[in-house]
Amino acid sequence: MRAAGPASATPQSGLTRHPDTESIAESCLRVGQRSEYALVIRKEERTLTVYHRTEQTTVYPIVLGIASYGPKVYQGDLRTPEGVYRISSKRPHERWGRFMLLSYPNDDDRGRYAMALSEGRVPIVDGRAPGIGGAVGIHGTDREDSNVRGDDWTFGCISLMNQHVAELYDTVPLGTPVLILK
Repeated sequence: MRAAGPASATPQSGLTRHPDTESIAESCLRVGQRSEYALVIRKEERTLTVYHRTEQTTVYPIVLGIASYGPKVYQGDLRTPEGVYRISSKRPHERWGRFMLLSYPNDDDRGRYAMALSEGRVPIVDGRAPGIGGAVGIHGTDREDSNVRGDDWTFGCISLMNQHVAELYDTVPLGTPVLILK
């Protein structure tokens, strides 16, 4: 179920309330240590919800990594991470309009990677395992048609329509907590 409809849809304000909306927003804001904003990404719904304090303000449609199920485990698995992160940097991007880097990997991600490596669930190529990866972020698109159709195409990032990522980029500051749920 996509709360905001196809990716071409206009973002929604204050809609699609979840029973856990306030508790998620409050938890995210606690992690954010006085951050006025929090972002909640619901992978199954393909939405990014913006909270100002504990009030839901906007819901944007998103697309994800090509392998959209499960949390990211290693570099190249094409999955979008799951967990609590922060926006660690922001910059204009030639290809995607805007890019907001997430603080991936966190301690949970490092533990997940170590466990998968020890259990043989990380591929070994030319005698080496890929690393845990990095450079996961929220960005715009150079594939508007794919975003409009809701086709997951990234290597693990979260992609929004360019006008939506520009709005988000201008709204949320560095350090904003980002909760990514399955």
